[in-house]
Amino acid sequence: MISHNPKKRFGQNFLIDPNILRKIVRIIDPKKGDLIVEIGPGTGSLTRYLLDSEAEIHAIELDPQLVDYLHQELAKYPNFHLYHGDAVKFDFSEIMNADQKIKMAGNIPYNITSPLLFRLFEMTGRLDRIVLLVQKEIARRICAQQRTKEYGILSVMTNFYCRPQIEFQVSSKVFRPVPKVTSSLIKLMPVKNDYDHKFRCQFNELVRKAFNQRRKILRNSLDLPLSAENADCPIDLSRRAETLSVDEFIALTHWYHTRFFLG
Repeated sequence: MISHNPKKRFGQNFLIDPNILRKIVRIIDPKKGDLIVEIGPGTGSLTRYLLDSEAEIHAIELDPQLVDYLHQELAKYPNFHLYHGDAVKFDFSEIMNADQKIKMAGNIPYNITSPLLFRLFEMTGRLDRIVLLVQKEIARRICAQQRTKEYGILSVMTNFYCRPQIEFQVSSKVFRPVPKVTSSLIKLMPVKNDYDHKFRCQFNELVRKAFNQRRKILRNSLDLPLSAENADCPIDLSRRAETLSVDEFIALTHWYHTRFFLG
């Protein structure tokens, strides 16, 4: 094992329990020839299991010290490809294969979970699945149902692009250093989404606007004139954002941008 002091600025907590690693591998379900992107391979504990499946593994690591280590330790694997960079800003086009969908996996620090997911949602048409180890509270927000306090922008956006599921909880004791939080493994299965880029941007914008002032009713959070009440809106504008389902947000987006010519 590399002599490496985990760096707080990278949110490094390395998973060391082989039983948990094997459970994660089963959820990823790697097969020979699969195209798998691992975000934040760290010291390569999960990477080694994935490489043994003979899948093509493309790992993205931000820490230059770990990049050097992984180059040395895993260079013997012809199916290992390593990139030094930030996954949130990474150009995935250099990895994508027109005939093959990607399996995404990774142990994700709290501070990049939302921006990373929003980045991945842009490319769900090219993804087979997303399997991430995240903080338990984030997992609950991702999978939250409407009319609950956890339900928000991340819940709606996730369910617009994917079907999320919490697979199992992971104790803090199986990480080094030991974090102060419990983690959850989540699996996101992309759904068929025929909405064009323009509508997706409109949807994302409206959802954010509706939840930015979540205590307000929709008429106020969306800055709608009183005349909107008589504009054949499919949603009662006296409701709050947290009460709307994803389908209702879709209907509201269609009405909002058609009626007010925004976006």
